[in-house]
Amino acid sequence: MKMTNPTVSPAPLRVGIDLIALRDVAASLGRFGVQYEERVFTAREIAYCRSSPGTVAVGRFAARFAAKEAAIKVLCPDQPGLDWRSIEVTREQDGSASLVLHDDASALAVRRGLSRFAVSLSHDDEYATAVVVAQP
Repeated sequence: MKMTNPTVSPAPLRVGIDLIALRDVAASLGRFGVQYEERVFTAREIAYCRSSPGTVAVGRFAARFAAKEAAIKVLCPDQPGLDWRSIEVTREQDGSASLVLHDDASALAVRRGLSRFAVSLSHDDEYATAVVVAQP
């Protein structure tokens, strides 16, 4: 008798994960300020992160940075240099995070045959992490 696993999908599944120390993001924010923010994050991401003070803002920036890194791992660009702002983390009304791809990241997802993305973020006093899952 042949056993099948109904939870296994025939479609390829891609997963990326990243972990970053908040101190590293805090150092970049302190050293480069707005220039760093505008090079890595979209205006909506900056507004959301800055809506809370101090370490909460740093945690939010760090989690979004980790999500961008995880998304890059899923997208597997042929060359380095994908614009960080082409990967955006948005917040849904229920508080969950979503991934929105723009420009080069969106085109790369199409080339890779990926159309469905999920993202999960977490951060504490020291680290932030993100997982991105993609499917066709």
